[in-house]
This record gives sequence, structure tokens and C-alpha cells, in this order.
Amino acid sequence: MGCRELIESLRQAGDGRARAARAEAEQEAERIKADAAGRIARVREANERKRADGAARHEATVLAEANAEARRIRIRADRLLAERLQAAARSGLSSLRNVGYEGVFRGFAREMPRVPWKKVQVNPADEPLAREIFPDAEIVTDSSITGGFVALSEGDQVRVVNTFEKRLERLWDEILPDMINEVREMFR
Repeated sequence: MGCRELIESLRQAGDGRARAARAEAEQEAERIKADAAGRIARVREANERKRADGAARHEATVLAEANAEARRIRIRADRLLAERLQAAARSGLSSLRNVGYEGVFRGFAREMPRVPWKKVQVNPADEPLAREIFPDAEIVTDSSITGGFVALSEGDQVRVVNTFEKRLERLWDEILPDMINEVREMFR
């Protein structure tokens, strides 16, 4: 084998090794690119999950704040409605005097314990009736009493408030929820 042939053989062998090294380098580059692409995809997915989790947490926070504000608004509205209903109920107490009031007043008096009443406060219109029912008591008129009376024993040891106002006050917590529900039903 001559020098030329040797050089040609070495060149061919070198070219083969260079091609193989190039192919191997290209394969390694492709593997590195694929690995990098996989890592990038995983990082993107992780970032997307973090973003989605953050968005979900933010959404939950905003929703919770909105629900809390809605609750506060409902509570304020219910409180205002309750105040208005109570004012309407108080103003309507006078209508209870219209029909059969004398019987109501006498019924209130029958509910009283047997005590020698010394002082009875009544609406000015009820003074004659109170004098008849409580003949031994001092009758005092009080225009803030719509109906019924306040009775006091000797030395104010026993005090009975048997007025429309007090009865409304005692029943108010019981009747208010039904009244609010009725008002709500009217606007649905």
C-alpha cells in the first residue's frame, strides 16, 4: 500500500469517525434538547399549576369577601326592616282599641294577681274603666300607653306591666321572623 492509499484510507477512516462523532454529537444534542424541552414543559406545567392555584385562591378570597359583604348587607337590611316593622306594629297598636277594647281591658285585669293595687297607669281614654275595675287604686293617665295598664302595689313591691306595648315587646322576637319572611315573599 502506498502513501496515497494509506492517506486515503486514513482520510476515509477519519471521515467515518468524524461522521460517527458528528452523528453521536447530533444524537446527544437531540437528547439534550428533548430533555430540556421536557424540563421546560414540566416547569411550565408547574408554573401553570401555581398560577391556577393562585387564581383559585384569589377567586376563593374574592368570593368569600363578596359573601361576607352580602351577609353584612342582608343583616343591615333585615335590621332596618325589623325596625320599620316594629315601628309599623307600634303605630298599629291604637287600632286594637277600635272593636271590643273594653273586653280586652277587662281580660287584662282578670289576668292580674290578687294584690291590693295602689296605683294604676292607663291611657287617658281608659281612666273611667280603670276607676271601675281598680276602685281602690290611684289612677294616673299616661298617653304613652296605647292600651292596657301598668299596676303597682304598695311601695312598688309588685309591678305588672300589662300594656299593648309590653305584649308586643314580649312577642316581638317570636313574630319577627315570620313577618320578615312574609315581606321577603312579597318581593320574590
